[in-house]
Amino acid sequence: FDYDLFVIGAGSGGVRAARMAAGMGARVAIAEDRYMGGTCVNVGCIPKKLMHQAGILGESFSDAKEFGWKIASEGHDWQKMVQSIGDHIGSLNFGYRTALRDNNVTYLNAYGAFVDPHTITATKKNGKIETLTADKFVIAVGGRPSYLDAPGAEECCIKSDDIFSLQEAPGKTLCVGASYISLETAGFLTALGYDTTVAIR
Repeated sequence: FDYDLFVIGAGSGGVRAARMAAGMGARVAIAEDRYMGGTCVNVGCIPKKLMHQAGILGESFSDAKEFGWKIASEGHDWQKMVQSIGDHIGSLNFGYRTALRDNNVTYLNAYGAFVDPHTITATKKNGKIETLTADKFVIAVGGRPSYLDAPGAEECCIKSDDIFSLQEAPGKTLCVGASYISLETAGFLTALGYDTTVAIR
């Protein structure tokens, strides 16, 4: 085999599995076609917490005035926030790549698909396909949000992933669903001053 272990998906779980196996002497490769670091780092926990912190800072202005601080706010700059959060996430992605390299894990920015129990194809964004073999595999692909099955959904809506890289403030927002992602998004949008509604079935 080309590798002892091949990991499909470079989120938190996939990267950790790859590093630990390589640390024990295994020949390891990992494939990821989307985000190094997975959902949490790129379109989940990390950007959500940072946007939530931005909202808390804004809400603190009114509290600070009540405690004697003479503070004036010129409002919130959505683009600046998104840029700063994106820069932070970029540094985390770099850290993941460095950790893989330091542990001798081969990283492929490619889409992995099984051919048989020991063979996969790794398709890169430029269309180049590489066939690789491994003794064992770890499937750590995570999940992705999808549009509602409703007329106009794709034309009029964005997915929860998209809010973190949105170049313009969303304005008045309807969060459809009451999952923790929806509720947390509604929370930080409200804290940032946007009229936000949550629709619950």
